[in-house]
Amino acid sequence: MYIERLTGTFCASLPTGIILDVQGVGYGLELPLSTLCQLPMVGSKISLWIYTYVREDAIRLFGFRSYEDRQAFEILLSLSGVGPKVALAILSTLTVNAIDLAVTHDEVKVFESVPGVGPRLAEKIIVDLRPKLVKLKSAHMMDLRDKQTRLDSEDLDGPLPLDHDHNWREREDMTFSDLFSALENLGYKDKTITPLLAKLRKESAHLAFPDLMRQALKQLSQGALGNTEQKKRETKGAKGRDLGLAENEPF
Repeated sequence: MYIERLTGTFCASLPTGIILDVQGVGYGLELPLSTLCQLPMVGSKISLWIYTYVREDAIRLFGFRSYEDRQAFEILLSLSGVGPKVALAILSTLTVNAIDLAVTHDEVKVFESVPGVGPRLAEKIIVDLRPKLVKLKSAHMMDLRDKQTRLDSEDLDGPLPLDHDHNWREREDMTFSDLFSALENLGYKDKTITPLLAKLRKESAHLAFPDLMRQALKQLSQGALGNTEQKKRETKGAKGRDLGLAENEPF
């Protein structure tokens, strides 16, 4: 028997996950950044769907805001060459609907936009996922959450400002340090992260970690896909709408 769902108090935030206190027991959960960015403030009561990853040397718990993402994570792990890190990166960057449509339309570049996924693995993911699309669609239809969001600020709560006390500079440094670690663990390189964080520190340093992460992912996704979309428009015409991607939505 595995843990399927946990409800408890969000007691601490980590670069790639959280600690969830369930009746006095602290569970370390690894989360896709899309879920991490949607969490309420520390101290809030939350419920997450859980995937239990068991190996001889470790038991890891992965948490997801929606049942759909939890099932998609399991399907991605069944693919050859895809481990937890790549599966989390995919779900941090793409919605399940975007994954489905990218496979249907053989859009290799969509998967190449995910950090840690090169052309060869992107092609393999599409080939291996194609016979599993029915299962992926079933996960989408069986989703048990109230509303689908993916790093879309219009569908999320407003910014949560940091507490501005005499330690505000230290808090800001810690927040950006956690942001750097989260993006690095996702697979982005230092040469990409450093200028981005410098820009965010200048423009949005007053925001809390979840809002900064949303902005970072949005800008990284737009930058990674910009050249691809330009080439598509020149050769085939823009296909963003064909993939079900709203304007200004980073998957």
